[in-house]
Amino acid sequence: MNSRWESEKELIQRAQNGDKKAMAGIVKNNESIVYNTALKLLGNEQEAECVLQETFLKVFKALPGFKGESSLSTWIYRIATNFALMRLRSRKKESVTFDIADEQINQNMLESFNQTVGDNPLHAVINDELKQAMEKAIRQLSPKFKTVFVLKDIDGYSLKEISEMLEMSLPAVKSNLHRARLALRNQLAHYVGSEKVNT
Repeated sequence: MNSRWESEKELIQRAQNGDKKAMAGIVKNNESIVYNTALKLLGNEQEAECVLQETFLKVFKALPGFKGESSLSTWIYRIATNFALMRLRSRKKESVTFDIADEQINQNMLESFNQTVGDNPLHAVINDELKQAMEKAIRQLSPKFKTVFVLKDIDGYSLKEISEMLEMSLPAVKSNLHRARLALRNQLAHYVGSEKVNT
């Protein structure tokens, strides 16, 4: 017997009817991306866990009204991102440790940043100092710039998908991404051998 759901639509309908297996399936399919993105945005495992819980509480509370105008995963991602953004905005201006469990995330950040600033021989020299500078630069981005940068250059979502997730116009997404990249480039100009650019 094939235990896979025939379609996302069927999974949603079953969950809306109170099927606990369907609800568990929704969590299983989306919990990893929700947690990992919250971790990247917040830099704190405990807060990422809170966002994970808040997200799925909201998902199952709002699921009866879900009309399928976007994919389920996009809808869930939007909820998770909003919870993470609320936490970012509520933080006081104080030093927050950018504690990321997976070292590969650091590598992805560096690689994605390198792609935005063009080829440079210094990019071959990736060391702890550069990683720390990169983490600090991302941490200092405003929430709206950080979110778009993480979604596009680290998670690899398309501009259209990000527009839907954040309920933001496509031009606004492009503008925020451009400004995030410029801000990071300016912060790391010393490391990548480029000149600062006025934003």
